Amino acid sequence: MTPMQNGSVAVYFDYLCPYAWRGAEVVELVADELELSFDWRHFSLYQANYRGDARWHVWNQKLDEADETGSKGLLPFLASTAARRQGREGFDRFRLALLRARHRDRQPFSRALTFSCAESAGLHMACFERDFDDPELRTALAQEHCRAAREDVFGTPTFAFADGHSAYFRLRELPIDRAEAVALFRGFHELLTRYPYLETVRRPRARLD
Repeated sequence: MTPMQNGSVAVYFDYLCPYAWRGAEVVELVADELELSFDWRHFSLYQANYRGDARWHVWNQKLDEADETGSKGLLPFLASTAARRQGREGFDRFRLALLRARHRDRQPFSRALTFSCAESAGLHMACFERDFDDPELRTALAQEHCRAAREDVFGTPTFAFADGHSAYFRLRELPIDRAEAVALFRGFHELLTRYPYLETVRRPRARLD
């Protein structure tokens, strides 16, 4: 099996995406065993798939507390960027807590939910509240999304390895345990490195008659 280089793996993700949540759970299981660190980068699926006015951008929109998607993902992105200012460990705890709240526990995105996740992650709440309202976070999000788009990211989660291989990683369900998750992730990387000409593998969906 092709060895996986130790180092950092970039992960492009969107809080709206259930596959990003499952990818995050896999990362929790494999990171220590494979001696990898993961660099989580924001990518807006809504912005990437928007086909209306070219002047419209998600990071320029007003937050709407009544929108359970968090204003098309903007609210969790802003909260996430604020959390990241407090260091990797706190950001990782916050990111996983918010993804679980949304996709495992089925909670709608709201300002209250992001603050609850920030508190449970042990963040400094006064700093989090101050940073959450910093307009520079919108600029940071725009720059991060556009960098990902230039790298041809189209879906989340997309894993970009240190050896230059990258791919979209979509799971219907989670591995049964840590050993299976490690084998899965190793196999995923092996597929990319051994067959660099392979672009797409996608199963047909079973018909529901």
